[in-house]
Amino acid sequence: MKTSIKVRDLTLKNILIILSYAALLVLGVIYFESIFQYLGELLNIIQPFIIGFILAFIFNIPMKFFEKKLAIQNKKKRRVVSAILSVLLILLVLLLVVMVVVPQVIENVRTLIDNLPSIFAQAEKWLNYVFEEIRLSPDLLDKINEFQTRFAQTFISTLTAWAPNIASGVSHITTSVINIFMGFVMAIYMIFSKDKLIRQVKKFAHALFNDQHYQYISEVVKLTGTTFENFLAGQLTESIIIGVLCYIGCMILDIPYASIAAIVIGFTNIIPYFGPIIGAVISSALILFVSPVKALIFLVFSTLLQQFESNLIYPHVVGNSVGLSALWVLFAVSVGGGLFGIPGMVFGLPTFSVIYELLRRWTNYRLEVKRNLAKKQEEIVE
Repeated sequence: MKTSIKVRDLTLKNILIILSYAALLVLGVIYFESIFQYLGELLNIIQPFIIGFILAFIFNIPMKFFEKKLAIQNKKKRRVVSAILSVLLILLVLLLVVMVVVPQVIENVRTLIDNLPSIFAQAEKWLNYVFEEIRLSPDLLDKINEFQTRFAQTFISTLTAWAPNIASGVSHITTSVINIFMGFVMAIYMIFSKDKLIRQVKKFAHALFNDQHYQYISEVVKLTGTTFENFLAGQLTESIIIGVLCYIGCMILDIPYASIAAIVIGFTNIIPYFGPIIGAVISSALILFVSPVKALIFLVFSTLLQQFESNLIYPHVVGNSVGLSALWVLFAVSVGGGLFGIPGMVFGLPTFSVIYELLRRWTNYRLEVKRNLAKKQEEIVE
C-alpha cells in the first residue's frame, strides 16, 4: 500500500531522473572496458595534477605546524612564511638524502656488482655441496642439468625479447620524472594559493548542492583530510626513525649493505602490517649472498627492531590515528594491495578508516532514529 502511494507521488522530474540513472547504469555495464580504458588514459593525462595534489597535501603538514608556531599577527603573511618554510624544509630533507644517503647507496650497489661473480660462485659451491651430500642419482642429476640448460636458454631469450622494450622503458621513466617535476611545481602553487583554492571549491560546492548536502560533504572532506594527514605524518616520521635506527644498528653489527638495508626497511615500513616483513625479507636475501651468518644476525636484529617499533615508537608517533583494530587494519591493507598494489596497501588503511567512521556514524544515527520512533510509539500507546 505504502509502495503504491510512493509510486503515485513521483513527479515527472523524479521519473526522468530515475530513468536517466538506469540508462547510465546499463551503458556503463555494456561499455565497461571502453570506459575503464578512457579513465586510464584520463588518469595518465592528469597525473601531474594528482602528484601535485599529493605533494601539496604532504607540504601542508609542516606548513600547519609553522602556522601555529610563528608569532606573526597578519594571517596572510604568516601563511606565506609558513609555506616558504615548509618548501625549504622538504627541499632540505631531499638535499640531505642526496648528499648523505645516495653516495652510500651508490657505493653499496657498486660493491654488490663487483661481488656478483663471487656470489654466483658461492651459490654454485653450495649447490654442488648439497648435491654431493644428498647423493642424487645420475638420472636425476641429468634432469637437473637439462633444466639448468633450458632455464639459461629461456632467460637469454627473454632478455633478447625485452631488449626492444628498453627504449620504451627509458621513455616511461623520463615521462615519470617530468610528471614529478611538474607535480612539484603545481604543489608549490597550491600551497601558496591554498586560501584562494579553498574559497573557489567551497563556492562551487555551495552552488552545486543544497545546505544539508553541503554540510555533510564538508564533514566528510574534513574527516578525510584529518585522517590522511595524521596517518601520513605518523607513518613518514616513523619510517624515518626506523630507517635511521636500522642504519645505526647495521653499522654497529657490521652488516653489509647497511645503507641499502636501512632504505629498504624505512621505505617498506610506510606499508602498514606487511611492510616490515617485506623489508626484512628483501634485505636478508641481499645480505645472504655475502654472509649467511650476517643475514641471520640482520634477520634477528630487524625482528627485534620491529618489536621495539610496534610497542614503543608506533603508539607515540602514529598512535590511534586511523582508529581501527588489528583485524580491520589487516583487512584494509590486504584489500587495498589486492586492488591497487603498493599504493593501495599504503592508502587503503586511511581510506578504509574514513569509510569505517562514516558507517559508524550512520549506524549510530539510524539506531537513534529507531529509539526515538519506539519512544514515540510507546507514548501513543500510553
